[in-house]
Order: sequence, then structure tokens, then C-alpha cells
Amino acid sequence: MRKATWKRKARVQAEKALSLGKSVLTGRSASFVYPTDDEEGDEE
Repeated sequence: MRKATWKRKARVQAEKALSLGKSVLTGRSASFVYPTDDEEGDEE
């Protein structure tokens, strides 16, 4: 029974990570801050 609980928790975390990754790639992320390539001109 403990092994099943551990596997369930791991699966839930994997689904959350995949969902976050998809939202970041599609530009629909509202709660994740990351640098974009649009700011390349500011490096001077």
C-alpha cells in the first residue's frame, strides 16, 4: 500500500510539471516568471 501511495504522488507531481511546461511554451503562464529573448537589445 505504501508503494502505491508513493507512485501516485510521483504521478501527480509529473502531471503538474508537464502542465507548467506546456503553459510556459504556449505563453499562457500567469504564475511563472522567466526571461524572454525580446530583451536582447538591452544588453549594451
